[in-house]
Amino acid sequence: MTHDNKSQPPKTSNNAAADRLSELHVGYSDSVTRTITAKDVETFANLSGDQNPLHMDDEFAARTKFSQRVVHGFLHASLLSTLVGMKIPGREALYLSQTIEFTSPVFIGDTVEARGTITHVDKVTRTITMDTQITTQNGDVVLRGVAKANVLRISDHKPAPAKGVTTSMSELLTGKTALVTGASRGIGRAIALTLADHGAAVWINYHRSEQAAKDVASEINARGGTAHIVKCDVTSKDDVAKMIETVGTDGALDILINNAGPKILSSSFNDLDWSDMQAAYDNIVGSTFNVMQAAMPALKDSKGKIVNVLTSAVLGRTAHNWLPYVSAKSALLGMSKNLAQELGPSGVTVNMVSPTMVETDLTSNVPDRIRQMMVSRTPLRRMATVDDVAKAVLFLASPYADFVTGDNLLVTGGDIML
Repeated sequence: MTHDNKSQPPKTSNNAAADRLSELHVGYSDSVTRTITAKDVETFANLSGDQNPLHMDDEFAARTKFSQRVVHGFLHASLLSTLVGMKIPGREALYLSQTIEFTSPVFIGDTVEARGTITHVDKVTRTITMDTQITTQNGDVVLRGVAKANVLRISDHKPAPAKGVTTSMSELLTGKTALVTGASRGIGRAIALTLADHGAAVWINYHRSEQAAKDVASEINARGGTAHIVKCDVTSKDDVAKMIETVGTDGALDILINNAGPKILSSSFNDLDWSDMQAAYDNIVGSTFNVMQAAMPALKDSKGKIVNVLTSAVLGRTAHNWLPYVSAKSALLGMSKNLAQELGPSGVTVNMVSPTMVETDLTSNVPDRIRQMMVSRTPLRRMATVDDVAKAVLFLASPYADFVTGDNLLVTGGDIML
């Protein structure tokens, strides 16, 4: 099986601003090719279970009008998946739909080319439409169709600066142990890196993304910091107990950052069930409750610090169509303030960080027009980054915030002022 690219896509810059969608336009075309072998046919038949003798039996096929075996139609049609996933739009693509009209048979030994040509680009929904066609080496069209694909927005994970070139506060948290939930990517990842840059030994909690968590730990350790990973579903009380026990084997727990949270469900009130609300409370409030309760003995011993990551969407005019998320985060705000009062005499501080919309995986489906609207109304004229949030968390986790508790630090670029 061979691949031969007839045209090369434009090179994508490493800059996060170089959005793949901006490189695509009506008329842009790309292709991939494949030479179909008998081994391909055998493999496809085993995978699909389609053992039709027209495809598999030379003697049977010889008695048909084709005189030879016909390749499964969906074998060469699968080349369209290669086209969409690797070429146009490319690795940022989610295949949405594909119409298929088989116009001629393909035989073993044929070299087929799958080509896509963009006919429409919808920048609001980040969807491209393209005509798709597969032809043989003789120029015969064997398949026609129309494909739609979503160009995903990928959050930028730019490496943090090496430890030797960070600010003069690099020893600010030396001797402290921190646990960051949901730390394998996005805001949690940035917080873990920032705390480690300033001397803390960091435990990176993850649920499913083990490799991503290992990557964060490797980056921290490579810069001379200390990091460990710990798997835990923070909605499970038993899982959380095991996680806190594991962290405890490394000594005291001084800093707890509750960041883990679900992808935001966007829906109108009429389309919601109470189960959607309950799930948001369980995932956001319940998980934080579980972790704080399990960690409390250790935090009281160390007179530690808790920072809960909230959102500015709970303040002022709340986010439209985010009812479960906003309601749960609002409950977390109240719970955090109440605990700050209760735990103050024990020397434990409880604070919050409320960022505006941040470029992460959780907000990747937010349309560009919403992003542009937010930037235009923000005095600093940009969206928040994960590093902006991490720096705010660093302050609240540091000795500089020893006399700060029950506070909610806004990271909004001035969009919200209280």
